[in-house]
Amino acid sequence: MRGRTAAGALALAVAVAAAAADSPFDKNFEDATLRIDFYHVGDAERESVTFDRFYRQGVWAGSRTQLVDPFTYGGYAVEARDAATGDLLYSQGFDSYFGEYRTTGPATAGTQRTYSETVLLPYPKRPIRVILTARRRDGTVLPLAETTVDPASLEVAAAPPRRGAQVVEAHIGGPPHQVLDIAILGEGYTVAEAELFVRDLAWATETLLGFEPYASNHDRLSVRGVLVPSNESGCDEPTRGLYRDTTLGVSFNALGSERYVLTEDNRSVRDVAANVPYDALIIMINHDRYGGGGIYNLFCTFAAHSEWASYLMLHEFGHSFGGLADEYYSSSTAYNDFFPRGREPDAPNVTALLDPANLKWKDLVAPDTPLPTPW
Repeated sequence: MRGRTAAGALALAVAVAAAAADSPFDKNFEDATLRIDFYHVGDAERESVTFDRFYRQGVWAGSRTQLVDPFTYGGYAVEARDAATGDLLYSQGFDSYFGEYRTTGPATAGTQRTYSETVLLPYPKRPIRVILTARRRDGTVLPLAETTVDPASLEVAAAPPRRGAQVVEAHIGGPPHQVLDIAILGEGYTVAEAELFVRDLAWATETLLGFEPYASNHDRLSVRGVLVPSNESGCDEPTRGLYRDTTLGVSFNALGSERYVLTEDNRSVRDVAANVPYDALIIMINHDRYGGGGIYNLFCTFAAHSEWASYLMLHEFGHSFGGLADEYYSSSTAYNDFFPRGREPDAPNVTALLDPANLKWKDLVAPDTPLPTPW
């Protein structure tokens, strides 16, 4: 993980809100969260989106000043526009489970799958147009779906978060609007293992805050743990024929990769996470097998009791929070294509070196370093 590039995302994520009464946020939004669940369906060539449910949830954890995403990271984007004027009020890029599925062999062969997904927006004061688009790696932008959300409509449910949650404030750096709020969700911890979760949470928080750029920004970060106990310990391991009754439905062998760990139970993840304000999600698994995963602006996972747990958490959080690409090529992956030839990757930590004079991290490279640099 490149600390410099993650620091850039961190600086934007925790920009202090000096919100005046006539600020764009206060003019257009309430201090609450609009959660939109939808279904993403398709294969490598076809995809469509159907909106599912709309929720009003707790306080808005995101920035009140950086409402329009300045980055181009992510294969998808959501926009909120004023329904009357068309003015852009909010945007954010993200990746998704479906976005990774569409690059796999089964998707290329035409096998369609359906995934539940969610976007979060600040809660509007007036009707907004919500627009979802796909952003292909060749630069093409494809419209996927649009809908109008009226905040006064009965279609927007004020559903409570998942009940029975244990919330632990591991580190509080400031009010949600002024810091990066990280929620660490416990997976595969039973009622009898609740104290183990608390100890693991303390270790994970200490590990994260001991690593740059988070260490020097510890007062601009908050970490909260959320546990809804599972009926069984661990998580699913399909290749070993092991299936556990857990709260979040996490599983090894995601997309056919042995150590890739994700969950398709998006609704459970969001219902549990709704117990706290959050900008970023980490799922901490009560397991000792090497494995994890990370998807940009979705979540990351890691096995808390693997001997490589520190590396797993920091690496996968680099994907899910910083939008960083993998830098290795010697291991098998779950997907078939990385970046198209002739186009500079959007990820801030990798390059096709199409323009050496404007290398993304050239301020870190000695002047006499040859480009490309010999192996």
